[in-house]
Amino acid sequence: MPTAMMIRAAIRSDLGAILRLLRELGGTADTQGAHVRMSSAAVRAWTRMENDPDRTVLVAEERGQIIGTLDLLVVANLTHDAQPWAVVDNLVVDPQRRGGGVGRALMEDALDRATRAGCYKVELFAHESRDRSSGFSAALGFGVSAEGFRRYL
Repeated sequence: MPTAMMIRAAIRSDLGAILRLLRELGGTADTQGAHVRMSSAAVRAWTRMENDPDRTVLVAEERGQIIGTLDLLVVANLTHDAQPWAVVDNLVVDPQRRGGGVGRALMEDALDRATRAGCYKVELFAHESRDRSSGFSAALGFGVSAEGFRRYL
C-alpha cells in the first residue's frame, strides 16, 4: 500500500532537509557530504521566516522524508481594493521524485493558502535556465505576464 504524501508548513527540525533540497537551486547552502551544515546565518534567517505571519515554507513529506519545498509570501498591497498578492519562490523537488506530482501538490497547497488569504494574484518565480519549469507553470495555469528585471546587491 503506497504511503500518502503530506503537504504541511515546515517546522524548525525540517531546516536541514530544506537546505539539502535548496542546493538543487544552486544556492550557497553549506554542505558536507550528504549532510547539510546549518550556518548561524541560515538559523537566523529561519527564525525570522518562521516568525513572519505572512510567510510559509511548505514541505512535501513522505515516509518521514522531506521530498520537496517552496516558500510562500503574502504581500500587503494598496491596489486592487487593498487585496494582497502572493509570491512563490524556491520551489524544488528531490531530483529522484521529479515528475511524480510533488511540485504540483506543493503548488496546489500554496494556491489554496493564497486564495484563503484573499490574494488577487500569485507570482511564481523560476530560474530562466530551467526548461521544465515553463511547462510545469503553464500546466498549473500560470502564464508569462511581464518582463522583470533584477539587480543583485
